[in-house]
Amino acid sequence: MLQILMRRDRETASSYFNQMFRARALVFRDRMGWDVTVEGGLEIDRFDDEHDPIYLAVKEEDDVLTGSLRLLPTTSETMLSSEFQHFFDEDLDICSPSIWECTRFCVHPPVDSRHPPSQTAAVELLSGLCRLSLKSGIEHIMGVYDASMVGVYRRIGWSPAPLARSRPEIGNLYVGLWEVSEETDQHLEQRLKAMRKDDRSPSLQFASSSPGNVQFSF
Repeated sequence: MLQILMRRDRETASSYFNQMFRARALVFRDRMGWDVTVEGGLEIDRFDDEHDPIYLAVKEEDDVLTGSLRLLPTTSETMLSSEFQHFFDEDLDICSPSIWECTRFCVHPPVDSRHPPSQTAAVELLSGLCRLSLKSGIEHIMGVYDASMVGVYRRIGWSPAPLARSRPEIGNLYVGLWEVSEETDQHLEQRLKAMRKDDRSPSLQFASSSPGNVQFSF
């Protein structure tokens, strides 16, 4: 199941947020060596504290999260317009109510020996992201990604259109746009069913009460 979380849920759904922030610390600081702020084992930045992001997480039946990501509207400050701006020579002024930025895409490490690494979390996240976007009137997802992910996105079946490449001294990074479409949604659903070997469709659930058809305010 795919859990939708908002900043207002941080107290009532604290277990989910703690799992998500702890996994981000393990992946982005410990495994990837990013320069991120970690306190008490949790990776939390100013976009979590000062903005109003939407989070999407893959939840197992025992409430363990196996993957998560964060969405920010491009009509306000994004990581591309601030932290990542100096990565690129191009003037990337992306601002539209139909384009949202995806950051902190994270497949969670296993929490214990009873929970083996998820083989489907990445596909579930992308499938849920596409479906949530369709329900919300979002037409494109914008994100910064490493060149090593190009093949991964291609195999999953949802590849971004690259807009710019980072300066060489930064690394081999790109910023791109993922187009949201019914065709992609159906493809990702079928791929996920094949991986799971069952006919379950992705389902989106809010941590707090909210309308069935999501329309985020900008």
